[in-house]
Amino acid sequence: MRKIAVVGSFVMDLIAQVDEFPQEGQTVIGKGFVTLPGGKGANQAVSASRQGADVAMYGRVGDDDFGKTFLGLFESEGIDTGRVKMLKEFPTAMGLIQLNRSGENKIVVVPGANFGYELDDLIRDSEDFLKADLVLAQLELKPEVTFKLIELCFDAKVPIILNPAPATAIPDDILSKITILTPNETELEILSGLPVNSLESAKRASEALLEKGVKCVVATLGKAGALIADKDGFKAVSGFKVEAVDTVAAGDAFNGALAEGIAAGKAMEEAVRRANAVGALAVTQRGAIPSIPKRETVDAFIDASQRVDGFSI
Repeated sequence: MRKIAVVGSFVMDLIAQVDEFPQEGQTVIGKGFVTLPGGKGANQAVSASRQGADVAMYGRVGDDDFGKTFLGLFESEGIDTGRVKMLKEFPTAMGLIQLNRSGENKIVVVPGANFGYELDDLIRDSEDFLKADLVLAQLELKPEVTFKLIELCFDAKVPIILNPAPATAIPDDILSKITILTPNETELEILSGLPVNSLESAKRASEALLEKGVKCVVATLGKAGALIADKDGFKAVSGFKVEAVDTVAAGDAFNGALAEGIAAGKAMEEAVRRANAVGALAVTQRGAIPSIPKRETVDAFIDASQRVDGFSI
């Protein structure tokens, strides 16, 4: 088994389905509503686990029904939650999601218990998560907690993947300590300060991050696939053709699968290609965690599917 430590968020998603997103000041009639477990940390932990990794989760939930739902779910998924505590002073985080008929989404996250995971908690947990083969993190905890996590992994020589979402500025001294950075197009623009609207512009933006000290950039480019950038140059890895119904958690599904592949010792291009397949399958189902495919489903999909011809964004 490949031991992956996910230090990150739990978010219960409250999802309203609409034909079109409301404009400012406008009210629209929804087509449906559902409550589903999600959060970038939780999604990525489940994705890595469903691809075969031994996963431990670190973070906080509220002492409420949503928190109990998460702990029950993770037990059923075989994910270690021994370091996850329930907090009485914070509710479990919630994501308020609008999903339109094209599968696009708009999301507001209320951090709740995620911001109850403090630096002291991180330091205590480090004696455990620094024993992992790889650490996976996002930006839904307090920034100072995630930045300290990156420093701890760097000092201990434990590889860390940072999915820089939700997008925010990251100091250069922190960027220089990241093993693998996985931005989407918007995040790549924000972190590099450069526009991203083509493969060549994605290369320039990724190169700017390499110059800041990031060891490897894996930029996710939607249906086009992904771009790998490191000291050896660039490699575009094509995506897979699917009919998207819901893009929620597609990036998280990708990141969890990528972490599993790297922890398993796969070459980067092979790990990214499989992660592309996992992300593609996720957009064919609604919801966050419910959309994340299991290993056998991914195997069959890769064998039977057709990758996108060429590479353009």
